[in-house]
Amino acid sequence: MKPVKLLLFCCVLFLSNNSLALSSTAAHKILFFGKDDRVRVEPNHSPWLTVGQLQTRSRTICTGTLVADDVVLTAAHCFIDEQGRFDPAVSFTVGLWGKQYAARSKARQTQVNQSFLKGLERRSDGIYIPPKIAAGDFAFVRLVTPLGKTRGTVPVFSGNRAALQQLMSTQKWIVTQGGYPVDDQTHLRVHQRCRATGLLPDGRLTHRCDTLEGNSGSPIFIIDSKGQATIVALQSSAPTVARRNKEDNMSISAPLFYTALQRFTHRSQPFLGSERISGVRTR
Repeated sequence: MKPVKLLLFCCVLFLSNNSLALSSTAAHKILFFGKDDRVRVEPNHSPWLTVGQLQTRSRTICTGTLVADDVVLTAAHCFIDEQGRFDPAVSFTVGLWGKQYAARSKARQTQVNQSFLKGLERRSDGIYIPPKIAAGDFAFVRLVTPLGKTRGTVPVFSGNRAALQQLMSTQKWIVTQGGYPVDDQTHLRVHQRCRATGLLPDGRLTHRCDTLEGNSGSPIFIIDSKGQATIVALQSSAPTVARRNKEDNMSISAPLFYTALQRFTHRSQPFLGSERISGVRTR
């Protein structure tokens, strides 16, 4: 398996004219497996009340989900800038719909797995995520304002790999994904009832939900017959247009990050420090 080139392949948006110029309807159609199945969904009901847009210090945007009152789950590569430097979150916005939004909080702390940061490959043409660290593409952000108290939170699947495999089989590998993509940055776009296609040996979940830049870190839900959503994975990367017929999209399954998330969520936080290699507390 080849390394993933971070700046070109992963679903992260750098807010610049150059980035937007790279987008094309034809390329998107290929990335969408031939047809765009996404729909706009106003984030005024569960589970979309909890899904929002993260912005970093360098003005990169990604998608994240409230999984505790003051904790957002997202992808680690969202916090790596074009030079391969750590680029912490500065804000999280929920209820974004056009020019309006429901609430926004500053970010207090961004935590990325230290081995993920150290394992990045820096080459002359960009930053690459080698296969040996790809399963570590998850991150947690602690908010100054506990938005989950008013917006609610979404549970994360707590079982192991075998239990996830069983759940996926029971659900016929049908999932739902939603986020804020490059082609519609201020509206939530949801692909309902898309298909997961496999669980890799390293724990990553492949799928065929329609995603673009900006969708990194977006939730992949299983929604039961009662409408209850559970996060089973988060969006990590997508192949280039040239490799679409060979590769599906890649996500990080919940068993890979659940324990780390619980430690982060329940940790006592003095918030007196500044920068660390594994995370940044912003003031």
